[in-house]
Amino acid sequence: MQNDVSIDRFFRSGLKLPHLRILVALADLGQVTRVAAAFHVTQPAVSKQIAEIEQAMGVNVVNRVGNALEFTSIGEVIVACGREILRHLELARRDVNALAVGAGGHVRLGAVVTIPELLTTNAVQLFLRRAPTASLSFVEGTLDRLIKALDEGELDIAIGRNRIATAQTLLRQETLHSEPFVFVASAQHPLWQLDKPTEWADLRNCRWITPLHGSPAYATLIETLASHGIVPGASNIESSSLSLNVTLLTHGEFVGILPISTARQHAMRGHMRILPLAPLEPLSEVVVYWRADALQEAGQLFIDCLTEAANEIRTE
Repeated sequence: MQNDVSIDRFFRSGLKLPHLRILVALADLGQVTRVAAAFHVTQPAVSKQIAEIEQAMGVNVVNRVGNALEFTSIGEVIVACGREILRHLELARRDVNALAVGAGGHVRLGAVVTIPELLTTNAVQLFLRRAPTASLSFVEGTLDRLIKALDEGELDIAIGRNRIATAQTLLRQETLHSEPFVFVASAQHPLWQLDKPTEWADLRNCRWITPLHGSPAYATLIETLASHGIVPGASNIESSSLSLNVTLLTHGEFVGILPISTARQHAMRGHMRILPLAPLEPLSEVVVYWRADALQEAGQLFIDCLTEAANEIRTE
């Protein structure tokens, strides 16, 4: 009973943000010495913070095993919740800071069609919340055209699927997100009528939806299929439209590839299924590109929003 009272009192009035920061840092860094260095304090100061928590609650949050510290089950709960609290505080800081400085301007964004809708949608929503006086324009296109538009000053930011080799020293590129493409088919596809898990040989007579001929995605898919003795027939469809591909894959007798985040959304709704085949790892990256000499404040804010949206996808 005494512990219950102490724990309740601690969470009502004794818990401080430094407590959470210390425990989360200890979980991340693993050693008191590293935590002390990260916070520019002494080791006894870190140990004192941990002791304050334990004394206030009347329970241990860490166990001392030799020179190492291990979290108790109570400590693990506090770290997990503390990590989420600190994340929300950081989000609030960013929103308040953006509103306080009155971030405005116009961002011209371009993306290839295979970028997960959730990534761009969440990034745009974050951006408009943090910069309500800003505006944004969005176009889709092939990566070569988007990079050309960046070079010519027609775009501020582009999002694609490949890191590129370029002599343009001012072009910057950064990986936002990594997810494989998976093979999918309609939930009503004849493949599911087979009394066994789908194998590569079962795909040889299927109708395919492929990326456009000449694109890196097309080359990767065709090379993978050829390694298993599969050649898409004359009745296949080449399309760069993600929305068209999803519609055809959902309602038609086609097999194709989709980013795994998109595939999972439709699989959860019962519209399609993911085939139990090795995913296409070479198509996994989502990359953001911009020119170092042309990015304005609003553009940098949007890249920050893209990064945050990508982190959200990874944690789902």
